[in-house]
Amino acid sequence: MTGATETTGRASVSRAYPVNPRRWWALAATCVGLFMALLDVTIVNVALPTIGRDLNAQFSDLQWVINAYALALAVLLVSTGRIGDIFGRKRIFIAGLGLFSLGSLICALSSSVTIGGFSHIQVLIAARAFQGIGGSVMLPLSLAIISATFSGPLRGVAIGIYGGVTGLATAVGPVIGGILVEKVSWQSIFYLNVPIGVVGMLLALWAITESRDASAPRGIDVFGLVTLSVSLFCLVLALIQGNDPDKGWTSPYILTLFAVAAVALIVFIIGELRLKHPMVDPRLFGNASFTGAAIVAFALSAGLFSLFFFLTLYLQNYLGFSALDAGIRFLPLSGLVLVTAPLAGAFTHRLGAKPIMFAGMVMIVAAVLLMTRISAGDAQADWLVLLPAFILGGLGSGLVNPPIAEVAVGTVNRDRAGMASGVSAVCRQIGTAFGIAFLGALLTNRYNARIHDHVLALAVPGVPPQQALGILHGIVSGIQQAGTFAASTGFRNVPSQFAQFAQQPLFPQIQRIVQDAFIASLQDIFRVAAVILAVAALAVLALVKKADMRHASEDEPMSFGA
Repeated sequence: MTGATETTGRASVSRAYPVNPRRWWALAATCVGLFMALLDVTIVNVALPTIGRDLNAQFSDLQWVINAYALALAVLLVSTGRIGDIFGRKRIFIAGLGLFSLGSLICALSSSVTIGGFSHIQVLIAARAFQGIGGSVMLPLSLAIISATFSGPLRGVAIGIYGGVTGLATAVGPVIGGILVEKVSWQSIFYLNVPIGVVGMLLALWAITESRDASAPRGIDVFGLVTLSVSLFCLVLALIQGNDPDKGWTSPYILTLFAVAAVALIVFIIGELRLKHPMVDPRLFGNASFTGAAIVAFALSAGLFSLFFFLTLYLQNYLGFSALDAGIRFLPLSGLVLVTAPLAGAFTHRLGAKPIMFAGMVMIVAAVLLMTRISAGDAQADWLVLLPAFILGGLGSGLVNPPIAEVAVGTVNRDRAGMASGVSAVCRQIGTAFGIAFLGALLTNRYNARIHDHVLALAVPGVPPQQALGILHGIVSGIQQAGTFAASTGFRNVPSQFAQFAQQPLFPQIQRIVQDAFIASLQDIFRVAAVILAVAALAVLALVKKADMRHASEDEPMSFGA
């Protein structure tokens, strides 16, 4: 026990806080859970083609291998964070590690077992949702536990390490996945989680000191849980499926999902404002700094992390790199996070979140704008064009992540750290879903428009205009049906189902148009992403204030116990 005397704006408070002698081991335990949860957002992507062949899965099934995890993760983040505040963060965090490890084991076994009348791929999808539930526990509670374990300058360093692990896990997934899929099997990406999860549970049991919200009643806000879950489920599902050609953004199905999400959110806010102990207090957003950090968390995911999907498409399909080679080329964007994140955590405590966060956002905006320098040319040369952007983006991301976390839990009393962390994590997940959906729709729209305008403008010597128009319409239709393949390869290697296009006399010109259209459309979404990030940078200047931070004085009650 160590004594501490703090001076607040109201009074001088003297109070003793226990110091956990195993706090750095506790940080390691929380980072294990954090890393596993975030890694599985990206590691599975490179394994999808192999999974599809092995389990004879359709493309829509493979989409749900990704979406089932993302949906469960986003919907339950806030709820599980608050449950940890109420019933004890340590025990709920360990339970989340156990659920995630069990889900991983079922994922690995899905190719050899069936449950009931479900197929192998359906078992895998269900297990991925189970993983998402475990991840939704670990993500918010990892930051809440760090907030409860550390104080003062050490807390800034710990959150800096947390931010570094966040960025690293997001980006190295393709590398680790590529190595395991190519050298071992796709099942190994899930088997790996099991022993790591067990070690993490034992480490957490030994090192983490229990903490909770002492003022909260020992009950669950069922109203808040149901209404918020319905709102987030419908919103994320609409964002995920909006680009589905069988549905579309203006279809009654998607519009209904958005409407239900909006109504449920309004009902949730009105209801929670009337409760004494809400699951999520909407008044959190009454703090300008918290709102600013939430905007940055959303924009960082929508404007930077969502680009991993499109950059992977560009590196693997267009430039022809293997999954492993592409993952390695992402390392500057991920590895440099570890350089600036600990520094950002330490300097945030000294200088405040605003200057660190703003500097990082400016660097990221510049990095995304540098990505517009890509062109349709030599693979190795084009990769080197991206290198300065990846370096700048990695350094900037390392600067931004720690102050986001610091502000999220620093503007509320420590008993509500799980709630605040959960809201921040939800902003990130919705940002990623929005970025992929919105930028993907923009990419498709701009690509199709360019194909139509340029291909139909071609002249066909010796062929009547109407007949030429019919031929070109047929080729355009075929290219657009080819979708991602056509956009990302420009028909460099034409498979049998597209061989008819290669026989057309205009094929070389069309091939070039397809390549140019894809590159130009990528440049368009990079510019839009930069605008999203720039708006968030301005929000930092307008909203984030050092005076809003409450933890500098440690003036809120904190309960520790078994």
